[in-house]
Parts: sequence; C-alpha cells; structure tokens
Amino acid sequence: MVAGQMPKPGPVVAVLLIANIAMFFLQLLPNVTAYLVLIPAQWWFVWNYITFQFLHADPMHLIFNMIGLYFLGMVLERAWGARRFVTFYFVCGVFAGICHVLATFARGGNTGIPLLGASGGVYGIVVACAILFPQIRLVLLFFLVPIRFAALLFLGLAIYSILQGGAGGGVAHAAHLGGAAMAGVWVWVLPRLRGAARDAGLKRRQGAWDRKMKQRAAEQAEIDRILDKIRVNGLNSLTRREKHTLQEATRRQQAEEDRAHRL
Repeated sequence: MVAGQMPKPGPVVAVLLIANIAMFFLQLLPNVTAYLVLIPAQWWFVWNYITFQFLHADPMHLIFNMIGLYFLGMVLERAWGARRFVTFYFVCGVFAGICHVLATFARGGNTGIPLLGASGGVYGIVVACAILFPQIRLVLLFFLVPIRFAALLFLGLAIYSILQGGAGGGVAHAAHLGGAAMAGVWVWVLPRLRGAARDAGLKRRQGAWDRKMKQRAAEQAEIDRILDKIRVNGLNSLTRREKHTLQEATRRQQAEEDRAHRL
C-alpha cells in the first residue's frame, strides 16, 4: 500500500458504504423514505427493520456511522469473512430496531417518530472489536484511546440518557444499546454456550463409551468362565442360559469379522 493511501475495504464494507451514501442522496427526493424508515406505530412492517439501516438524518449522522463502518468493519470482515460479517451486521441492526420499538412503547413515547440510521450495526461492530481486538486505538476528541474505553464511554452515555428519560436530542439510545447488546451475545455469550454444549456432548459420549466397555468386559468375563467350565466338565455341563450366552458371543464375533472383511 502506498504511504498515505487509505486501506481498501472488503467487498461487504464497500457495498454497505456505497449503499448508505447512495441512499442518503436519494432521500433528497420527495417521498423516498416514507416506506423505508422504521416507525414504532407500524412495527409489523418487517422490511423496515432492514431498510431503516440505510437511511440517515443528516450529513454528520452519515459521516460518523460510515467512519465506524469503514475502519472497524474492515477488521471484522477480514477476521470473519464476508458472509459471517454481513449476517452479524444486519442482525445487530435488526435487534437495534426491535429494542427501539419496545422501548418506545414501554416508556409511552411518540410511536409516530421514525427511526433511521446504521448506528445499531455500527455500535455492534464497535463492541465486537472491543471484545476481540482490545489492542485497537481510536481517536476520541483528539486523544488516542483504547477501543474498550471508547466503547464503555459510548454505552455509558447511552445508558445515562435512557435513565434520564429517553431519546435525548433525537438520538435513539435504546437502538444503540440493542445493537451493542446483540454484539456482546454474538461474540461473547454464544461461543461459551457452544463450548459448554460441546463439553457436555463429549462427556455424554465418554460416559456411553465407558458403559459400553464395562458391559463388554462383563460379557467377556462370563464367556471366559463358560469356556473354563467346558474345559473342566465338558460341553454337556453347560446350562441352557450358558449355551445361549456362548452362541450369542460367537454370532457377534462372526458379525464383527464379516464387517472387518467388507471394510
């Protein structure tokens, strides 16, 4: 890369950047956003949980979101691959929209005010990078700070604003927290749940194997006893149950040999 040149984004980040910027200019046309924004009063318009993420209220709203998507989105796309990253991004955005709708109804807010912006997905990206790549540094108010400090500051301000009564300044803090919360679940909680389930599965399989081996050992001990009895007292000394046990063992051994020959 040439000194001073901006790094090239991955294909998903590049498409998202282009789509968001293009939609911002399309918003200047009349009636373009009417069916694209997410309105809590029309929460059942399921497509709006995706489309609202491509709209922005003003140039600064767009610029800040695209900066986060560009610099940190590249990190996750490079680490996860395109498919996993784009799924993560939109899941965080959708959950941000759901949280905003629920919070609006819960606090008795104006359900006719639309939600728009990529902030839910971008907050998810920030939190994911803070968990996975704590060595990243961000420029915050002209200071270089660790990404975890910046993430905690952003989330703390959002929580404080909600506790103070809601969406201060037209900012959908519940949506921001929703995107961040989904990122925490995706990156931190789910891998631990999968690990716990995998460990439990291994223990179950190990327990089943141990029980099978104990059963095999008990059966072999019984067969050895029967064979010793034959050597000492002859075949006619066996009981009906002992003869049946010996026949079953012989049949099982023959089946295993046939299987081995087929392999």
